[in-house]
Amino acid sequence: MFGGVHELSIDSKGRLAIPAKFRDLLARHYTPSLVVTVEARTHLVMYPEAEWQKTAENLQAMNVSGNPAARMFRDLMLNHAETLDLDASGRILLPPSLRRRVQFDKEVTLVGRADRLELWNRERWEANMNAVLDMDPDELAEQLDKAGFRL
Repeated sequence: MFGGVHELSIDSKGRLAIPAKFRDLLARHYTPSLVVTVEARTHLVMYPEAEWQKTAENLQAMNVSGNPAARMFRDLMLNHAETLDLDASGRILLPPSLRRRVQFDKEVTLVGRADRLELWNRERWEANMNAVLDMDPDELAEQLDKAGFRL
């Protein structure tokens, strides 16, 4: 399972070095490539190919009839999916179209999230984390309880 937060930089050629602990996990349990796609305007998601296969199947099985938002989300994820191989130095080349879609600059944050990775613009990641940390603890506990989770 992927976990941890890593502050990284995209080089001038659009390459991102994947941290060694994530490369090791890919090598032990998956293939040395990632499927990268858009999930939201704020970030990209990266799946090992086997995990992406499950996600793609779930997306394709969605009942989108009469639900334009679900159809658009499904299409967003499937249409932008790119399989990227790690080079000998453990880097992937992020396509310019994906970088533009989420407005990345050089400084990014790579986040492990169980079966996938998320790649955020560093400023957006920090703003998102600060918003969570600034939440009223009682309000957060109430919202988590509504979602079926207790601290």
